[in-house]
Amino acid sequence: MKHFFQLLFFLVSFLGFSQCPPPGEIVLSSQEEVDQFVADYSGTCDGISGDLILLSKLTGVNTDNPAASEITDISGLDFLKSINGSLTITINASEIIGFNLLTSVRGDIEITSSSSIQKINGFNNLTFARRIVIANNTQLKIIEGFQKIESLESSIEIGNNDLLEEIQAFNNISSIKGELNISNNEALQKIPSFSKLIEIFSDLNLTSNPKLFSIDGFNELRVIGNDLNIEFIKEIHGFDNLRFVNRYLDFRNGIEKIPSFNNLEKVGAGFRIQNTSLQSINGFNSLLKTGDDFFLEDWFIISENPILNEVRGFGRFIFVEGMLEVKNNPQLNDCSWLCNILNNGKITGNLIIQNNLGSCLNASKAIENCNKDFDNDGIANVIDLDDDNDGILDIDEGNGLIDTDNDGFPDSMDLDADNDNCFDVIEAGFEDDNGDGILGNLPTNVYFNGKVILVSSGYTTPLDANSNGTFDFQEESTLNPGKNGIIEICLNSPQTDLIDGLNGNPEPGGFWTPALQSGTGIFNPFVDKAGIYTYTHTNKTLNCGERTAQVLVEIPSTLNAGLDTEITLCEEKRLINLFDLLNGNPSQGGSWSPELASKTNIFDPTIDKAGVYTYTINDEFCGRISSKITLKKSSKPNAGIGTKIEICEFSPSINLFDFLTGNPDINGTWSSNLPNGIFNPSINLSGNYTYTVDNGSCGIDTATIEVVVLKDNPLTNVTVNVNDFSATNNQIQVFVFSTRKYEYSLDGVQYQLDNVFNNVVGGEQTVYVRGVDGCEFYSEKVFVKTYPTFFTPNNDGENDFWRLKDFPFDNYKILIYNRFGNVIKEISSNSGFWDGNFNGNPAPSSNYWFKVVTDSGQIFTGNFSLLRK
Repeated sequence: MKHFFQLLFFLVSFLGFSQCPPPGEIVLSSQEEVDQFVADYSGTCDGISGDLILLSKLTGVNTDNPAASEITDISGLDFLKSINGSLTITINASEIIGFNLLTSVRGDIEITSSSSIQKINGFNNLTFARRIVIANNTQLKIIEGFQKIESLESSIEIGNNDLLEEIQAFNNISSIKGELNISNNEALQKIPSFSKLIEIFSDLNLTSNPKLFSIDGFNELRVIGNDLNIEFIKEIHGFDNLRFVNRYLDFRNGIEKIPSFNNLEKVGAGFRIQNTSLQSINGFNSLLKTGDDFFLEDWFIISENPILNEVRGFGRFIFVEGMLEVKNNPQLNDCSWLCNILNNGKITGNLIIQNNLGSCLNASKAIENCNKDFDNDGIANVIDLDDDNDGILDIDEGNGLIDTDNDGFPDSMDLDADNDNCFDVIEAGFEDDNGDGILGNLPTNVYFNGKVILVSSGYTTPLDANSNGTFDFQEESTLNPGKNGIIEICLNSPQTDLIDGLNGNPEPGGFWTPALQSGTGIFNPFVDKAGIYTYTHTNKTLNCGERTAQVLVEIPSTLNAGLDTEITLCEEKRLINLFDLLNGNPSQGGSWSPELASKTNIFDPTIDKAGVYTYTINDEFCGRISSKITLKKSSKPNAGIGTKIEICEFSPSINLFDFLTGNPDINGTWSSNLPNGIFNPSINLSGNYTYTVDNGSCGIDTATIEVVVLKDNPLTNVTVNVNDFSATNNQIQVFVFSTRKYEYSLDGVQYQLDNVFNNVVGGEQTVYVRGVDGCEFYSEKVFVKTYPTFFTPNNDGENDFWRLKDFPFDNYKILIYNRFGNVIKEISSNSGFWDGNFNGNPAPSSNYWFKVVTDSGQIFTGNFSLLRK
């Protein structure tokens, strides 16, 4: 029996050699398995087709094998270049160093729950990974490497590493399609500057890292697609080019210094600076609005900051969708930084100012502080429509946001906005006989809203003689000849040429201000407003004189149905006031047709249908006047999800749209290098082709297909495995490490899609591989070793002897055993054979085993049957 078990050992030990592991998940759960994997595949294989999972013995995987040891060394795996699945590491090594040949991990990289790892350094040639997670490693102190990654399809998550002190990695990343989350690392003191990062599609979270004193970077970051959350970091520097935070901006807990954020234009939901140690806030001078992209997630909060004593900036801040709260800042005594929004802007929710000092004591104090009267006309700036009484409305002078000559006085408080020694009132085309820069003559009388009364001109659109989009009072002066007249028109009157209302035989060739909807002198009462229209001759001069003619258009009724308006609803769910959407300052009291479900002005998108709604007012002077609002429903654009495809140069043309996933919209366009999306590999070049869906006000979405045109070149990534010397099935397996489709042949004529050839005859065989589409080819000669599985020594001329055939070695020795493990025959050369006799007598019919030993020391085993008939 001893010999029998030795023979079984031979049968188990002599397996066919495989250059790469078969497809599927690979789990290595002990050091012995790691070492065996390295021994089997290092030098012959550089890629894994599925997931690679490294699990320490402590996970319980090897509890049935007490001899297995924990994984402490994975440096032997450095030969790997690609992993087509995910890489998961949970081991007890003190370091993870290497993987510097690894260029691609198509799935996630997860280094988690490893209780002994102190350092991660490597992955320096890695260019692609979907997501990187480094978390719950209780001894980890430093992360280095990952220097060639420029883009991630998902997120970077580094968290709950109790002893992590430094992150010195990811220095070249420019785009993160998910979130960047570095949180809950109790000892973290240093992170990268992320100086090349341009966009984050989801959150940027830097929270609960109590020893991270400062961050300095993110200077190229333009857009944060969701939230910006920072807390427990004393000093924040950088963010010089950040323009949009699409959801929350949230700074809290212990922060002592923040950047100016002077390029930040919009925060889509809530803005909050709360419970910080900031002494001053200075910046946000490009911020226009907060909160108008999210329903019930909108606020502006600067509260609970115990040592905050100064806030400066917010010079263009004009809109808060929701609540504005400034409270519980016990050292803050100046709220003049709120004056622009209080004077010129809009807050749709509650204004809460309390428990501060000075002008920040309460809302009333803040409003009172902002109610200055620049022109001393008795009307506070907050309600004065003309802060300097020059006849130009503040809205036309930029509402305090424009200072053309940079003299410290905004145009709305500057009688000579462009500093050309010519008063704005003259350059705007209005009257100023006494030359004091103020509309009309002294004494100046004003309406309750600050507009000068008892004058024949002013408060029409200021002149823009060259129609370049800049008013004349903000650039060189232009002469404006003309004669005055009056026309009375009803809103439902026919269109009228205003030149017919001028006196003095005006010469043709002038232009009208404010511009009429027609672009000429034709006045359309349905869209143009009543008021003073100035006709200007094209003569120019360097002095402030002007020759103009004005037509006062009077509409006997103040009722106005507004102007036709078209609105696109982007999957709106909130209630909409149609009256507020009408252009042209419509009057109240009209009716809607068709009637809305609310029987008011309120459109409920869950009940009311999109379409045309007509607003009508019955006027006793001018009859029936109407305007229309057209509501169109649209959706947020979906360009799908791009991918990378390979195509043979001989293949027919393809439509790249067919390769987009994620149910893309069909109304998009392709980039200019392939405008119709039809790719012809014989004409078009390899490269990136972008599909764009533009749904107007509902946004733009893009997806990119990377196309690689394959030339007809020999394959280099083919492995051929021969499983031979078998009594049942000699087999050839062919592995091509590629996602493309291939076909296989043993004669070069008949090809099959299956990469396995069964029942292969012995002897030399040639394996052929070619791409199904005609690109790429490969051939290799292999030898299939066989032996006869029976013989019948009955002298009938057929199968009378047993000998090896289709065996590639010239010199070898064969030992034949009976079922008791005894040697009964030894054959010493390749010409030897057994005739079925033992000690001169016929051996009985039975199964016999044999062992072949070659001159080079290779050993092959098998068994055969002796049959006597």
